[in-house]
Amino acid sequence: MNKTKKRGFTIIELLVAAASVCIVVLAAGIILVFGQRSWDRGLEQAGLQRDASFAMLKMKQSISAGRGAVLDDDGMGVKIINSTGWIRYCFVSGEKDLRYQIEGQDEQTLLDGIVQNAAFDVDPNTHKMVLVDIELQKHSSQTRLSSKTMMRNL
Repeated sequence: MNKTKKRGFTIIELLVAAASVCIVVLAAGIILVFGQRSWDRGLEQAGLQRDASFAMLKMKQSISAGRGAVLDDDGMGVKIINSTGWIRYCFVSGEKDLRYQIEGQDEQTLLDGIVQNAAFDVDPNTHKMVLVDIELQKHSSQTRLSSKTMMRNL
C-alpha cells in the first residue's frame, strides 16, 4: 500500500479555530465597550466637578467680598450685600438651575439643569458667614460640594 501524506485541515479543526477566533474577538469587543463606558463616566464626573468648582468659586468670591448676608424667606437663596449693592444666588428646583442676579441687572444662570439640590445658610448672629451646599447630577454621575465662607469686608 502506498501511503500518501494528507495536507490541510479537517472540518472539525476549522470549526474549532473559527470558534476560538470568535471568542477572542467577542472578548476584545466587550473590553472595549466597558472601557469606553468607564471613560465616558469619568469624563462626565470630571465635568460635573469642574462645573461645581466654578460655581462654588464664583459664590465664594462674592461672599468673601460682602459686608453681610440675608437668606431668602424660602431658604432657597441668599443675598450678599456688598459696597456696590447686592448679589443674590438662588436654587430653582423645578428647572434644576442655580441662578444669580446682581442688583440692577437681569437674572443669569450659573448652572443649568444639573443642580439636584442647593442649600444656603447664614450665621444668624453675625450675618458674616455663609454656608453653601450644592449637589449636581447628570445622567448617572453625581458630585457634591460644601463651603463655609467668612466675609472679609467687615
